Amino acid sequence: MEALYDLPNGDRVRVIDTTTAAQSLGRVLELFRSGDADPVFFGDNPRPEGVVISFEQWAEYETLKEDADDDRRREELVRQRIANDDPSQWETYEQMMERYGLDPDSAELKPKEGGTGDSDRDGTA
Repeated sequence: MEALYDLPNGDRVRVIDTTTAAQSLGRVLELFRSGDADPVFFGDNPRPEGVVISFEQWAEYETLKEDADDDRRREELVRQRIANDDPSQWETYEQMMERYGLDPDSAELKPKEGGTGDSDRDGTA
């Protein structure tokens, strides 16, 4: 048995019943090996309950998932730092460049002419 299912994003996928999916795993593996790595959706209802993907797709998704998790952790850290920070202590980009003795117009972040670029946060060397 086979049915079409509309995904929330508007795409439509073909869903095969679980028995057919189980009987077809050998053929699915052959398709993956031949480079036809389309996911195979299956379920006992007309809606997908599982999906078979190639190992390469899984590895790519895992990498994307890890990247997204890292982004969420960084975002949360930034939110916490901003929430606990005093905006009156913030400095502009130009002030930061001046503090470190860097030329803001240099694409390579080179020290200004005559500058050493080794000042610490409070402005002392």
